[in-house]
Amino acid sequence: MSINKITIKNCKSIEFMELNLKKNVNCFIGINNVGKSNIMKILYFFHLNLTREVFDDSMFNKTNPYNDEIEISVEYDFSELINKVQTITDPFEGFFSEFFSEMKFNDFGSNIDPTNEIVDKIMNYVEEYTTNNKCTLTLKYNRRNKSIYWNVKEYDFRAFVSVRFPIFFLESRNINLYNWELIWKVIGEIAPFRKKVSISKSIKGVFELDDEIEGNYENVIYGIIEEFEKSNIKIRQDSVYEKISQIIQLQLGGKDFDYESHQLKLGSYGMNSYSFMSLYVKLILRLFENKHLSSPLIMIDEPELHIHLKKIEEFVREIKQYDRYVTTKWIFSTHSPSFTKNIIIENEEYEIFHVTNTELFNKSHITRINGFKQKKYKLLSDNEANLFFSEICLFVEGETELEIFRNGYLRTLFPKLHRVDIYSFDGKEDKLKLVNPNDRKSKIKYLVLIDMDKILNYSSKSKKYKTSGNAYLNVMKNNNIVNREKYHYKKKFKDTFRIRNEIAEKLKSTTFEIDSTGLCIKQNQERYELIELMQQYYAQYNFMPFETTIEGAIINRANYHLFYEWIKGYNWEDSKFETVYTSLQTDSQKTSLLRVIFFGKTEWLNGKKEDKNASSNSEFVKIFKIIKEIRNELEKSNLDFGDKTSGWITLYLNWFFNNKLDLVKTENLFINRSLFHASFPELGKVIDRLEGMV
Repeated sequence: MSINKITIKNCKSIEFMELNLKKNVNCFIGINNVGKSNIMKILYFFHLNLTREVFDDSMFNKTNPYNDEIEISVEYDFSELINKVQTITDPFEGFFSEFFSEMKFNDFGSNIDPTNEIVDKIMNYVEEYTTNNKCTLTLKYNRRNKSIYWNVKEYDFRAFVSVRFPIFFLESRNINLYNWELIWKVIGEIAPFRKKVSISKSIKGVFELDDEIEGNYENVIYGIIEEFEKSNIKIRQDSVYEKISQIIQLQLGGKDFDYESHQLKLGSYGMNSYSFMSLYVKLILRLFENKHLSSPLIMIDEPELHIHLKKIEEFVREIKQYDRYVTTKWIFSTHSPSFTKNIIIENEEYEIFHVTNTELFNKSHITRINGFKQKKYKLLSDNEANLFFSEICLFVEGETELEIFRNGYLRTLFPKLHRVDIYSFDGKEDKLKLVNPNDRKSKIKYLVLIDMDKILNYSSKSKKYKTSGNAYLNVMKNNNIVNREKYHYKKKFKDTFRIRNEIAEKLKSTTFEIDSTGLCIKQNQERYELIELMQQYYAQYNFMPFETTIEGAIINRANYHLFYEWIKGYNWEDSKFETVYTSLQTDSQKTSLLRVIFFGKTEWLNGKKEDKNASSNSEFVKIFKIIKEIRNELEKSNLDFGDKTSGWITLYLNWFFNNKLDLVKTENLFINRSLFHASFPELGKVIDRLEGMV
């Protein structure tokens, strides 16, 4: 269909770009000022120059003063046009040619006149200018000598291409919402009439009958012309398209528009914008219903401007109802997640392109985002679609992580977190696949946080850890990745292949015994080494596994004494808690106890008695009974305690920031950040990683 491929060199913010438009619906997405609109403006500039010379120095890259020439190439696909022509001409071959030639063209379902000279012109041009039904036109524009060069010199062919493959470009931000003159212009450009129109018969009620009889009309016209000539005034002749527009205005009785009996100036921006854009597009689709030998391209820049979300949905849904929708090529440029979502949901054949920009050199880049499987994209909401416009994404398993990384004090201390979009995939693989930049093949930077029990579990029988989960979250079980690592080299080889082998060897040869409390592993050093290797390895694939769980990142060996201080500040019956807590001997044991009470897990990745591994450990069964009693007492306290998302994390973090740091004094920033990293080392690692992406 129409345009197949666009190649751009040294134009605006684009140094080089090759864009394949294989689908009929194409959507450019990305944040502001990355070059989405530039692509559309470049293509429209190319189209305008098919029939006239348009010199526009804004086409040149402002950051490169030495660039004096731009080049734009467009590949057109004539296949559909050829098929239509062949469908028309085939019946005229052979015995029945004379009979068919006498029939009116309206008798054919296509409404195309088989004897029309356009048919011969198409076949001749196809033979002369196309290869495998495709033709590439290239424009070169030299700024120094103000020249435009075409690889195809024949103007008539370029004019033919302009008519057969017309482009309509609507910039929403430049619409005059109170003067819809552009509507008449687009009607005239399409030239909807197939034959000459008798104006005198079509225009009724303009002149009085007596005026016509007495010849007053001719006298008035003659008088006007005579006065013009005396004053040396000439009338600039309108183009045929402008005349068509004027004829239609006369036929309809006017040129100004009202909406629902109200003047446009009384309407809202949103309603006028929606009404104009909807009418503009629907008119094109309707008027091209009888123009079968043309394949239009409609480009709309920021269609969501001023428009309510429901109207966006309505627009995308309504234009699909027109027969010409599927045979029209579309390019939309948007930074609206809602519009993008509706394009994905409402269309089966579409492409989403992510446009990014290198700020230092102002260079735009475009990446095609992988499509969505039919059964999966129904999960897409505005929340997911919003991530396609992100600079950095942090994917987390649940509400607890959201609570932490949205904490106001944390964002004050680490303001770059404001530039990170956080999405909870609720531990569901399908939800993560839907938005994961790795799956979509987009250039968005991202990090996935997971609990260690998603990739490791512990066997009480063998006293060993082993890899668990599926190949999507656990890259060590992904055979494609494992095979690919063999061919890495230097640092990449060391950080992947060698570390994975080292992890595998430790899992195979090292035993880890549970201590007498049932809370910890005796071989602490070996376990630390294993965890460190796991985190190093998974970092290569944008994963960050916590030592245990997210609760373990909040309650850890570095800050358990602070957590104890905080919890003692609440009024509750803590005698059972004190008895158990004071009986424990090591920092790891006390940390693990606090962590499990607050719904975290032990060092052997268990946090509930019902687990088969837990039930085989009598010491943990005993202590877990006491933990449940302690939880019951906490629920009666003035602490908002009930489950892992009851709000205790926010209370603890706020207490820490208010009592252990001084965020008011900006000169203490370095000290505050150092204290935070010392107290929350795993969270510090995550934040360092995210800040490094900004």
